[in-house]
Amino acid sequence: MNHNGLTLTMTAFFSRLRLHLAALFTLFASLLTTGAAYAQEPEIWEYSPYKVKVWLSISPTLSLSPKTEAELHRRIAEYAELNFGPTWNVSVEATPDALFGSVLYRLDELTVDQLLSRELILMIGKTEEAKKAYLKVNPPPPKPPVDPKNPPKKLSKAEQETLADLEAKAASLQSIRTLESATEKLKSIAIHPLQYSGLQRDILPYMDKKLWVDFKAIVKPFTVSSDELVRQMGNGETLAAFVQRIDVPKFKNVARQLPTRLPWQPESLLRNNDKIFMASVDRVDGKIQIQVKELDSFVRRMSEISKAEVVYASDIPRAVAALTLETFSPMVRIEENDFKTAVLRVKAAGLVTTEEHPIRIGPGDVILPVIRRDDSNGNPTVLQPIPYTFLAVTEKIDNTSRLFSAIFTASRGSLANAKNRRTQRVGLKLQPHHQQSMLSLGIQRTPGSSVPGTEIYLRTPGDTDLKMVGRTDWRGMLPLTVRDLPTIQYDPPGESKVAAIANARQISIDPVPPPEYKVVEDESDAPVSIAPVDLSAITKEEKPKSGEPAETEKANAAETPAADGTTPPAATPAEEKKPEAPPAPPPPPKTRGFIQIKVPLYLYYVKNGETLLARLPIVTGNNTVDRADLPDDRRRLETEAFLKGVQGDVLDLVIRRKILESRIKIALQKKDVTKAEELLDELKRVKTFDKMSDQIESIQRRALAKDRGPLLTGVVKRIDKMLDTTRDLVQRYLQDKIVRDMETLISKSK
Repeated sequence: MNHNGLTLTMTAFFSRLRLHLAALFTLFASLLTTGAAYAQEPEIWEYSPYKVKVWLSISPTLSLSPKTEAELHRRIAEYAELNFGPTWNVSVEATPDALFGSVLYRLDELTVDQLLSRELILMIGKTEEAKKAYLKVNPPPPKPPVDPKNPPKKLSKAEQETLADLEAKAASLQSIRTLESATEKLKSIAIHPLQYSGLQRDILPYMDKKLWVDFKAIVKPFTVSSDELVRQMGNGETLAAFVQRIDVPKFKNVARQLPTRLPWQPESLLRNNDKIFMASVDRVDGKIQIQVKELDSFVRRMSEISKAEVVYASDIPRAVAALTLETFSPMVRIEENDFKTAVLRVKAAGLVTTEEHPIRIGPGDVILPVIRRDDSNGNPTVLQPIPYTFLAVTEKIDNTSRLFSAIFTASRGSLANAKNRRTQRVGLKLQPHHQQSMLSLGIQRTPGSSVPGTEIYLRTPGDTDLKMVGRTDWRGMLPLTVRDLPTIQYDPPGESKVAAIANARQISIDPVPPPEYKVVEDESDAPVSIAPVDLSAITKEEKPKSGEPAETEKANAAETPAADGTTPPAATPAEEKKPEAPPAPPPPPKTRGFIQIKVPLYLYYVKNGETLLARLPIVTGNNTVDRADLPDDRRRLETEAFLKGVQGDVLDLVIRRKILESRIKIALQKKDVTKAEELLDELKRVKTFDKMSDQIESIQRRALAKDRGPLLTGVVKRIDKMLDTTRDLVQRYLQDKIVRDMETLISKSK
């Protein structure tokens, strides 16, 4: 090939390459443009503002015009902007019709379940009659004619059956799986007239989209009762209907539930907003009363209600904004944790610059952790605070959003057990609204039960300042009134065995140096324990104490026969002079952090008899009633009472035996053998080990009797431990050796 031919070939190659690259770039740009309509911008937790909606229910008694109400909405949004700045994206609107009355008149009683109970759910018939009725109205399309020139591939019998099954399903009522397919394939959807009238108003803002235009056209009100509608869906007269969530169980035998997320309904609003503030504005006794309650959409938790009164309608926006500020609870995400420390990240914290901003969370604040577990469709299946668990913020990791917190919980490892792919762990800042809390104790799996007479002790977290608070009354209740703000102790996060916790500061862009820690003594964390009866003061038959010389134990061991009857050889001088091992180096000093927290968080110990039943972290005033259901400990308590009596008998018997022993010896010193023999007969009549052992066995049979109901494994272990302790006492102090010794002394004196 000559030079000119090579040049032409290269030119053609690069021309084709440019064409291909241009086509690729065009395709890539179109993909980006198309994807932008569907893909959401990834959310960065600390730089994403709260999406907030304020629902306003204004009583007709105020006689405000629509223009005035719109002005109130605008001014509330302005005040919210002043309070929260860029950390809130807020919209203010009238409460949806279905909830307007509940928010206005029963806001204090309104719960999340009540809020969602009126959600409209699309029910699709599932009976054979409904399927036949659907096929009659919507017959499957005819198959296209076969082209003789291109005959279809011949299928096997199994393939033909599979294809026929798929075609039948595609043409059947079962093919309706979404609201879009229901709108496309159904001729009508029944709805109650009351919900229909509300639907006509709620759908208006969405009529710019074809989906909702088509949807509105097929929704028709029905005039029959709910029971008649169930019958009609069973026989195929009605194929689909919107019913309230509270009525869904009535239709479960004749219809299936279809996931329905109408954008104006509470479920969709909860998905699209972080916080919803429900505000009630009503005229009461000549004044305008305003009530506000926060609903956290993610964890579906409502705050305590806050109230204010104003005289003029012009003051409503300022009051509503102030109450939203008062009820607002900032949120954190729990990222890493071990049994003692957790790493937190504060939402939207990167959007503020002042330390006093309402969304700020810092050292001294206390967090209530909440677990949310979703199903495959993203619907929450578990939404609950972890019982008796709090996170006390102790240190900053950086100057933006990350924090260390100490974990105080009644269930060790509860946060660690809640980590999996569909589980999210968040926390809300606590702001107690009550002056006191009532601790109520009951028995697990026993509704309405109570545990009266239980001792309650109080302790500062991380300290050992245990003191008794009182006993539960006949209802099993005790008021908790401690309002002092405690200074708690916590373990330095850098000592954590979890690398992500220990190295959290090292991977931060703007780390904050740790505070100075103090050296403390290693103190026990168990303030109460069972103390068995101590008989060592009245008998010489006792074990060597821990502080006695080791030679005493060696001498006793040397005099003790082995199992074969021989006596072990004494230690040789070489063995006696064997050098001792060097003492172990002392452990490093233990350091702790100290910080005063901003709420009255204390540990309350529940003690029944001599057993510690629970350790409950409680924030005074966070709840009006803190209910704790304890394991059924009644059988253990009964057994403990019996064994206390046995231990008291053992103490009495030991004293009587020692007195009789002394009197026999005195009689022998006076050469009064007859008197000594009478005292010996009395000594023999005193209960011995065998009789007391039988009594203990009887108590054990009663305690563990299966006909009295099942026992928890922990209760059985506690009972066994008490029985073993009592047996050891009886075996140690009530042996027959003292009787044999006295018989020997009397025989020698004759």
